Amino acid sequence: MSNIEEKILAKGLSPPGPLLVVKKRLQEGIKAPHVRIIVSNPESVDELVAYFRERGVETTTDRAGEDYHVIADLTTFREEV
Repeated sequence: MSNIEEKILAKGLSPPGPLLVVKKRLQEGIKAPHVRIIVSNPESVDELVAYFRERGVETTTDRAGEDYHVIADLTTFREEV
């Protein structure tokens, strides 16, 4: 993945909070080809990965300390049908 990414901090939110934040940011327009979403719990990771998978987006996940990171490649993003 490219080093060019936008970060979305959604720590401290329980599902579906992080997903709602991501959807809002996508509607506003993300300029970078990749987005890194930082969340506080594995349930949010699962929800985000499923959301992106449904839209043709490759994701990777990572953990840094107590935080979880979902990195999405938006170059293949498809809008909802």
